[in-house]
Amino acid sequence: MIAHITVFLVIFLAYPLVANAQNWSALNEDQRLILAPLEEDWSSLTVARQKKWVDVANRYPSMSDTEKSTLQSRMSEWASLSTHERQRARDNYLRTLNISAEKKAAAWESYQQLSAEDKKLLAQKRAQTTKPSAVTSPTLK
Repeated sequence: MIAHITVFLVIFLAYPLVANAQNWSALNEDQRLILAPLEEDWSSLTVARQKKWVDVANRYPSMSDTEKSTLQSRMSEWASLSTHERQRARDNYLRTLNISAEKKAAAWESYQQLSAEDKKLLAQKRAQTTKPSAVTSPTLK
């Protein structure tokens, strides 16, 4: 799931800022429908993040059915994450920026070969060794 979110973040962060929509009610009906999984969290998003989501919603009609399905699935996954899980996803994304695509693919293939038990143990070990950093430290709203 973190890999899916990381890919989504790459797409999400790659687009420039566009329209300003600080209130959920400022979105048009189509945008609200497309961004529905984010409605509960909309007011807590920064204006920059809102603008990026509005851009995604504006591009939605030109996406293929597969892209639309993927976007909706990942947006729902993102909306269901806790604040801590979202921050971990952002941290993972930032950490992966300096890793080549080939190394990422090899690491993913190795991970896929692990048993469910080994994956769980790896996740537990990672959770125990992760220390707060400038990226993962809690922020004030």
